[in-house]
Amino acid sequence: MTEAGINRLALHSVHEAFGATFALERGWRLPKTYGDSEDEYARLRSKAAAFDRSDRTRLLVSGTDAALLLEAVFGEVARELDEGQSVRAAALSKSGNITDLSLIARMGGIAYVVIGEPGRGATTLAQLEDAIEEGYDVEIQDRTTTTCLIGLAGPAAAEVTGQHINNALPPRLPSMHAAPFEFHGYRALAIRTSGLGEDGFELMVAPPVAEHLLGLLEEAGVGLAGTAAQEIARIEAGVPAFTPDLETGITPAEAGLSQALGLPVEEPTRVLTSLLFEGMHIPPLGTPALAEGQVIGELRSCARSFTLDAAAGLAILSQDQSHPGTEIWVGGERALVAQKPLYRRRKT
Repeated sequence: MTEAGINRLALHSVHEAFGATFALERGWRLPKTYGDSEDEYARLRSKAAAFDRSDRTRLLVSGTDAALLLEAVFGEVARELDEGQSVRAAALSKSGNITDLSLIARMGGIAYVVIGEPGRGATTLAQLEDAIEEGYDVEIQDRTTTTCLIGLAGPAAAEVTGQHINNALPPRLPSMHAAPFEFHGYRALAIRTSGLGEDGFELMVAPPVAEHLLGLLEEAGVGLAGTAAQEIARIEAGVPAFTPDLETGITPAEAGLSQALGLPVEEPTRVLTSLLFEGMHIPPLGTPALAEGQVIGELRSCARSFTLDAAAGLAILSQDQSHPGTEIWVGGERALVAQKPLYRRRKT
């Protein structure tokens, strides 16, 4: 749904009923918090939290030539998927910059779902349509408005999924695998993945099912996490988002994603780097980063980390100034370049 060009989640009224405070992000009115971002973040790190990720685009690509089409836009990693596997991939512009970061899952023999960054659906759809060659047997359907994408992440995500969603899912799904499942008689798709530094699941379901699912998890004490808590976890994990980290133009090598995306590893002249500030002050995004009085890049993301008791960020820096321990200044604030990820769960 849209209002004066602003997109609203299908479950907007449901989030209102849960006490959400909304903020405009990337053209969407999204739940920023349900009252206490620190508590929501703590649930995500200590047990599990659920969140509505339906602002992400969802394209269904099917047909005997679907794999060839996906390869043309996303590279070999998309073509090489076996049934039930998923992979992270990047669509690139002609100049080699990332235009979308996508999660691609092979649902069946010739059917794939492409889950992309918020606001990138039209661009990626156009790239796919432009890559269709004469005689291709392929169909592309935009399922963004007819489905919801519910995320669940945390150290107890598998336990919660097994207890309250479908007890067969956790043992069936290793990391980066996908499977259809039934939830209270409705068909849905689950992908085991998370970009928040925790184990997690992405559940693509119909809106009425999503409403029931969120209500069930809330009643079970799992709780919801807004975008503020998610953003902290994302930055701590060193995971880039198209907005604001990549939209000004950045290559996979500069984003540090070449190996993860199955692309040739190159030595870039600048790198998207994790920063840890001395205090909790957050400089404006886009603020120049300085080393020894010289501009060496700019801040792209930043949030207050409750775990680290400091502000954490992602910045694009000159490669020779991107080594861990390098001292830089952003808007008068001292920061150190840090090794990714900033948060790593201790294994027992």
